Amino acid sequence: MKGKILARDYKEELANIAEQKRFKQSAGNLLLSMFYKTEDSFYNYAKVKREIPDRDEFLRDIVDNVRKNCINIEIAEPNSNLAKALKANKCKIISDNSKKGKTVISFPNEKNLLYAISKASLPNLDENLSTTAKAILTTLWIGKCISISEVIRDFNGWSWSILPKEIESTECNIIYVLLTYLYGYKFINNIDSHNLNSLRKNMPDELWDQLEKVATQFYLAYDKNENEQVLKMLAAYKTKIAEMKDQEAYIEKIGKEKKKSLTEIGKIDEILSDPRELKKQYIAYNSKLKNEDKIFSVSHYEDLLQKRRQEAVKKIANYNRMQNPNEFIKYRDELRLKVKFFETKTDISKFQDEFLKCFEKKIEATNDRKGLTDLIYEIRYLNYIPNCKMKLNKLQRIVIPKAIEARVLNPISNNDDLDYRLLEGIFDMQVVSLESLYIKLEACNNGIKVSIYEGDSLEKQYVVRLPEGSDVQIRKTRRTKIFE
Repeated sequence: MKGKILARDYKEELANIAEQKRFKQSAGNLLLSMFYKTEDSFYNYAKVKREIPDRDEFLRDIVDNVRKNCINIEIAEPNSNLAKALKANKCKIISDNSKKGKTVISFPNEKNLLYAISKASLPNLDENLSTTAKAILTTLWIGKCISISEVIRDFNGWSWSILPKEIESTECNIIYVLLTYLYGYKFINNIDSHNLNSLRKNMPDELWDQLEKVATQFYLAYDKNENEQVLKMLAAYKTKIAEMKDQEAYIEKIGKEKKKSLTEIGKIDEILSDPRELKKQYIAYNSKLKNEDKIFSVSHYEDLLQKRRQEAVKKIANYNRMQNPNEFIKYRDELRLKVKFFETKTDISKFQDEFLKCFEKKIEATNDRKGLTDLIYEIRYLNYIPNCKMKLNKLQRIVIPKAIEARVLNPISNNDDLDYRLLEGIFDMQVVSLESLYIKLEACNNGIKVSIYEGDSLEKQYVVRLPEGSDVQIRKTRRTKIFE
């Protein structure tokens, strides 16, 4: 049985892949530099973000993505034709139908290359999926790529500094992070066209509805071809709704269409019941087609007729449905809802509100020390996601007393509300390790001055006001560790 490949061996494996695939030296060098930076920053990335793969899995996936999905990597040097072609894009992925893999074109920096390699590993969308399904999958997949590149983008081996302008889509980033914090990265990373329904089953209806709306709005701006298809579909819906305003005229129209379909079925049945007539119609049908479009046999033509018959039967069933007044109204309302879904503008705040309800339940259900430590880090991370403006006070109020009770945090006073107000500053600290924080309290006019240190460095000060005559007791007055 083969043991795990050690992390230090990945570099050599990656270098061998670059050589075997005959990448240019500039691409091979940037690839290895990217990998070194990923290794150097991974510990801090994992410490801050929490819900990510372990180090071995993370590094192995990068190497596997290059091996399986990148047939070539090209670097767009400044002022080159490739750079001009990329323009404002971070990278470009070109599929090669003759080979299994894609060509990755990236600007000459490590974070863009890591993002491009991750994007090259994304599967192709099934064109038969609904627009909302395509939207959700695209949103999650791009969010995953953004998350992977974050290890270099926002971490440099010793500090954490967020670069919002380097994020392709803040919406995808927000949605991906929030869902991984609810359901875990393993579950979210494995969502594809075959198991998307498993995500639906795990979500409250309100959260799923908001996910559909936000993801679809992003996707229609992201995929221009899909947007054109949706616009055509909406035009057809609106035409149908306009026709249905005059119910009597519409019923008369579908009555005529129903007769045409019944006549068509009668003719098809007549042909299918007579082999000689079937052959005659087959010859006549083929004579009108170009050679490349001709049907090869009578049996294939028979299959074509059967398919046409089935379509006519479906049309008749729908016409019968529309002739029922209740079904008519129901169908008209369905069309109106579909138009409203695509045309109503939304923002991500409603999705975030539904997330907060779910995350609150997760906090209430967590009692172990590791789980509560993770939650503190995750709430702090939520506070720094670009364009993610959530009110996290309620989550902080719930998690702090639970963390004190579980001996994750040291108690500061004899009052839960005061402990929250004294310790809430930790959620605004952009340090890598929260365990390195110390707190010092000093009396001041009508309150307590709170000083938070990382080691010996003062990082944050604020005053917590106390009501007059307050009898709360402060248990820690000297500089002391916040985490046990």
